[in-house]
Amino acid sequence: MSTPDQPTPPSGWGEAPRPPAYGQYGPGQYGSGQYGPGQYGSGQYGPGQYGSDQQGTGQYGPGTPSAGPQPPNPYGPSATKPGIVPLRPLSLGEIFDGAFSAVRHNPAVMLGLVSVVVAAATLLAALLAQFAVPALTRLFAEPFSGETGLEGFTATDLSMFAQLMAVSGALSLTLLIAQPITEGLITVSVSQSVIGRKMSVGEVWNKVRPRLAVLIGWMILRSVVLVVAVYVVAIGLVLLVAGVAVATESVALTVLLGVLVAVGLVALVAWLWVRIVLVAPALVLEGSGLGRTIARAWRLTRGSFWRVFGTVLLAGIITGFVGQVVTTPLIFFGIFIDGDDVGWGFLLTTVVASVVASIVYLVFVSGVVALVYTDVRMRREGLDVQLAAAAERAANEPPPGPAGPSAAAGGAPQW
Repeated sequence: MSTPDQPTPPSGWGEAPRPPAYGQYGPGQYGSGQYGPGQYGSGQYGPGQYGSDQQGTGQYGPGTPSAGPQPPNPYGPSATKPGIVPLRPLSLGEIFDGAFSAVRHNPAVMLGLVSVVVAAATLLAALLAQFAVPALTRLFAEPFSGETGLEGFTATDLSMFAQLMAVSGALSLTLLIAQPITEGLITVSVSQSVIGRKMSVGEVWNKVRPRLAVLIGWMILRSVVLVVAVYVVAIGLVLLVAGVAVATESVALTVLLGVLVAVGLVALVAWLWVRIVLVAPALVLEGSGLGRTIARAWRLTRGSFWRVFGTVLLAGIITGFVGQVVTTPLIFFGIFIDGDDVGWGFLLTTVVASVVASIVYLVFVSGVVALVYTDVRMRREGLDVQLAAAAERAANEPPPGPAGPSAAAGGAPQW
């Protein structure tokens, strides 16, 4: 049975776990009942037990004394790490390290397949932009007609500037479609890397393909709703500030109110963004409808606002900095190629820089979001138990091939 906060997981995970009691992982969840009822205090840690293989590890050998009691682990008993992260609630460093490890574990998907999707979106953007270039060229040319001192700004410069603006605008639109696709691909790859399984490009694509429509629909809906909500709230708040300014005729009060309104608007956007940031991984991994998944992600982030907000925001800041470091030399190289004029060198290097920055952002931030989703479910629902079982099954699977699971046969295991 499942509850609204605890749906039945997709096939391959087994039954949804009951939340463990305080201080207990439940009988038999890690290993063969070592942490079940009656283990602590039932003689296992009594005289002569340290080092005598009573903890199930056998690492000290029979009768070998240990170094004495160890300091308590803040996360409880040591967790297994079959993949990129340990199967227990994660720290910030473990989430970031896991996102980097996911790239190393499956570069064909995390870099190769994502790069193909972003490059295809960029090519589509460049083609669509050509329809807008003539209109933009005429629009930019009107302010300069008959103006003195602007003779050096030629028609070629206007055309290239219009080309750059058109491509940039088209890129922002096509990336609305590319982003949910790449988020789905990365989420599936990371979810398997967590349990130590490396999926092929075909297996990942077959897993994501049935959810493409709902992912794209979610991205469009999210963008429209956020933009409309922000504009409506912003217009209302501007009218409020203007009304206060007219009524009080106080500049200081008006400025203070304007600052408070701006801070409140930013806080509102951040709050809404955090409450829906886990929708994409939940759509891919849980397979529910869009409305139910939005409500599900809303509940998952309840009580975890600051942890989720800080983790994803810091990931975005890091990728933004790395993107600038990588793309700035490319843009300067384009300027160097063109010399004093704005030409195709600058345009092409700008587009390439945009592609590189998008790949860096999508790969790392999407990986972080997938691991945040995993962390939240381990904290709230004991997902680590199911992941440990899935990791054990993955370790015992036959190798891919004629006798093993294959994407074509529909045998790619699910999380």
